[in-house]
Amino acid sequence: MARFNKTSSRSTMRIIGGSSHPELTELIAKKVGVKPGQVILGKFANNETKVQLKDQVRCQDVYIIQTGAVSSNDAIMELLLLINSCKLASAESITVVTPYFPYSKGDQKSSLRSPITAKLVANMLKRAGANHLMMLDPHSPQLEGFFDHPVDCLKVEPLFCRWIKQNIPNWRDCIVVSPDEGGAKRSVMIANSLGLEFAMIHNRHKKSLKKKSIVSLMTRDIDDLSDEIVQVHQPPEELQLTHKMVDKFLKISGDVSGLNCIVVDDMIDSGSTIRLALEVLNSHGSGHVYVFATHGIFSGPCAQILLESPNLEKLVVTNSLPQARNQTSMGSKLEVVDISGMVSEFIRRSHYNESVSVLSHYIMEKGSQKQGARQISAEAETPEEDMEQLTLDPPTQRLRKGFRLESVCWD
Repeated sequence: MARFNKTSSRSTMRIIGGSSHPELTELIAKKVGVKPGQVILGKFANNETKVQLKDQVRCQDVYIIQTGAVSSNDAIMELLLLINSCKLASAESITVVTPYFPYSKGDQKSSLRSPITAKLVANMLKRAGANHLMMLDPHSPQLEGFFDHPVDCLKVEPLFCRWIKQNIPNWRDCIVVSPDEGGAKRSVMIANSLGLEFAMIHNRHKKSLKKKSIVSLMTRDIDDLSDEIVQVHQPPEELQLTHKMVDKFLKISGDVSGLNCIVVDDMIDSGSTIRLALEVLNSHGSGHVYVFATHGIFSGPCAQILLESPNLEKLVVTNSLPQARNQTSMGSKLEVVDISGMVSEFIRRSHYNESVSVLSHYIMEKGSQKQGARQISAEAETPEEDMEQLTLDPPTQRLRKGFRLESVCWD
């Protein structure tokens, strides 16, 4: 594959951004060292999507950055047109960078006669001409298997672990909590990386709501459905429960009494799962709660629902989605972790055919690991040979040193 084009520029890379998150596109292009490709994005008079490339992409490696959850339907259509435009313009390869994959919750049939939406979107991207795809912390592991071309799923655990060590005092005394069974594996990864204890909340309230909703729909009259008034600011149904219902449907495995908690989830959409977790932790006498989520969607009254919780200390999300409006409404409670460095390093490594697996691996800092090794030695009498191996195995005890996030790699 030709990497240099002497006629116009030394670089054969093109970074093109959609309209869903232009700020992230600018950050990634700046750290990679190239200018974002010029593209006209808009609407025709009949509200159809308009896309036109202004830069030539012949024999170029094109990286298209477009995230979901921000007008998802328009974002998908715009992405398909961008891919097809690059394909018809004889691009060498087309890599789709979707920090939040649109319709990622539709990874299975939710009920009878319902679609598998994520698989449908994957098929459309393939038919449009995409050769490679990168997504950040997918909602479920099987999402990667929906594609017939290579897929890289990056994890944000290294960024969260670094934030925890730098911003949470006495973080070694915290406990990692999964808000439901689905996020257990994600929470265990962070707990193992930091050497912390793990707890899990068993949420049976959602299943009880599904049975209740089916019965209520069968007993309602048609006139009642047509005259129903939807109140936007009313709390979701899953939050309309008493303390007795909390004790009945929500159980926790692990002791959180008197401990600060780190709650980890992949996304915050309606906020119901996190709010229920906060209520359970508060009822069990926990301390401050730090909530970590890769994708902060914050639909409807989600921000208001979470801010009403008295034990919420910090809410940490990434900028996989635009967070300017949420930062204004939530103030100091919301912290945003920048992912542009990780994505730009992925683009650099992919462009030069280097391994990208190191981006999802977290290695603790050298000093912290030595201290952790001493604690293990004190609690359980570890042989000296095992102690030396524990201390010397990881070559570097921090996030990968090879990042060239601020250097200019290309013209």
